[in-house]
Amino acid sequence: MDIANDTSITQLLIGLAGGVALLIWGLKRVQKGMNRAYGSKLAYLVRDKFAGVWSALGLGVTLTLILQSSTASALLAASLGVQGEAGLAFLLGADVGTTLVALVLSFDLSALSPFMIAVGVGLEFKGSSKRLQGIGQAAMGLGLMLLALGTLRQLAEPLQASQLFVDVMRSLLAEPWLALAFAAVITFMLHSSLVMVLLLAGIVAAQVIDTRSGLLLVLGVNIGSALIPVYLSRSASNAKRVAPLGNLLLRCLGVMAFIPMLDWLHGIFNSVSFAPAWQLVIMHSLFNLTVASFGMLIVSKLAGWIDYRLPPQKLTPTPAPKHLDDILDTSPAAAIANVVRDTLTMGDLLEDMLTDVHQGMYKGVDSLEKKIHQSDDIIDDFHEQINAYLLELGGQELSHDERARCQDLLLFTTNIEHAGDILERSIIMLLKKMHKLHIEFSGPEKAAIEDCMQRLFDVIPLSFQVMMSEDVEAARELFQAKQSFNKQHQDYLDSQRQEAMEQQLSSVAHALFTDIMRDIKRLHSHFTAIAYPVLNRQGELHNSRWRGLNSSHDKPIVDQEDIETDIDEDMDADLIEGLKDDQASK
Repeated sequence: MDIANDTSITQLLIGLAGGVALLIWGLKRVQKGMNRAYGSKLAYLVRDKFAGVWSALGLGVTLTLILQSSTASALLAASLGVQGEAGLAFLLGADVGTTLVALVLSFDLSALSPFMIAVGVGLEFKGSSKRLQGIGQAAMGLGLMLLALGTLRQLAEPLQASQLFVDVMRSLLAEPWLALAFAAVITFMLHSSLVMVLLLAGIVAAQVIDTRSGLLLVLGVNIGSALIPVYLSRSASNAKRVAPLGNLLLRCLGVMAFIPMLDWLHGIFNSVSFAPAWQLVIMHSLFNLTVASFGMLIVSKLAGWIDYRLPPQKLTPTPAPKHLDDILDTSPAAAIANVVRDTLTMGDLLEDMLTDVHQGMYKGVDSLEKKIHQSDDIIDDFHEQINAYLLELGGQELSHDERARCQDLLLFTTNIEHAGDILERSIIMLLKKMHKLHIEFSGPEKAAIEDCMQRLFDVIPLSFQVMMSEDVEAARELFQAKQSFNKQHQDYLDSQRQEAMEQQLSSVAHALFTDIMRDIKRLHSHFTAIAYPVLNRQGELHNSRWRGLNSSHDKPIVDQEDIETDIDEDMDADLIEGLKDDQASK
């Protein structure tokens, strides 16, 4: 790309803005692609693999290397309840991971950009699986990042000849604290320390600003990156605010310690002949490694001190399991009864979520989004604690009926948790899109949605009844309700598809209608799934796809296609395998 010598400063700045935008967009594509390919496995890794602060540190590094963003890693960890000293260690590791990514991307790899984009596009559009498509999306994003970095390097060179830009930067850098604040604010606005460090490296390499000033700006970048999780957690509970605040405090202390050493460090970097751009990346790495090393020495005390110093919050008590007593002090029958009581509470929470979504379906859901997100987090906590309790119970001496009961409850709670995910991640997003585009459903479409929603509400108390009592008649009724729902649901889809073709209705509106109806069917399937094991034990499902309990091996086998749970079967399998393995060992 050739840049004319007389290019105006305005054109250069617009070009830089475009390059930064492309860099950020490529980074988002990498994150989205990796989440698409491995999202649920990453969530499982964060949720189930913590064994202390050091493992949290390692996970922070690993996830950031995968997602290429400490902010994205922090959001994933926060959404799964990682907090306190483990959360602080995780954030320290995430920042170290960012430095490793910056070290790699600081090399001029722009020649690889066309290859990465071509491979990425091919995999995304022709990949045979969701995972391959996600990897392709990530590869294309990485190619776009390399292209953006190459463009920024070329655009930064003419800035040296712009006296106006040089004068502005000199005036700014003449005030160190103002320069720190400037770098922190820009980093916060970009929501990416990686992008800012790479941008500064390119500007320093073009000799637009001197290397020592670049080192100072890198310190400001690290403060800005720490402000991002603090801002995002501003309305969270005190427990979830401890890690971001601790991370910010450590970075401020680190900046205070490094500023007096800037000239000394600059001299050392020059003595070993580091290139100017490399000096910034090395400074970024050295700073984060130092902060992480010091932080890990005091992580527990610092987290406790911050938690103690935070003002008490007047928060509505968060629902939580109340009946999961110590298994060793409880008989299996009593333990199962305790699980049932907390499972009912979990189900009530989901029914409230569903009611809120239904009421906001045609009125707008923007005000509901935060409430739905909080409710789903609570349901996730119930699911995690109840399943852990059931897995522990599975290690005890249980009768055949008690073990089967544990399986039923495990299936039921998993389906409730998945239903909550559908409401939070899919239906709410579809309704937001509907209101944003001002889409109005036709009369028949509204009637179809309302009928399916009413059928869904009708089976909820019936599914609770089957879960509590294992009533065979109720299970038969629930099974018949599902068959009736599926037939009526398909009739509605066929009818509306025909109407859309004949009347040439909006394809966007019809697609939204189809997606909402699909999600309602998924919710209905999650609630009716509890009927299968009950009817199977009565020998009434011989002609269905359900295979139930193998009488010779006594191992439960769940046909996921039949109950239509499409949310990462690997995570469910891990949970179910715990009871299966315990059962086989008996």
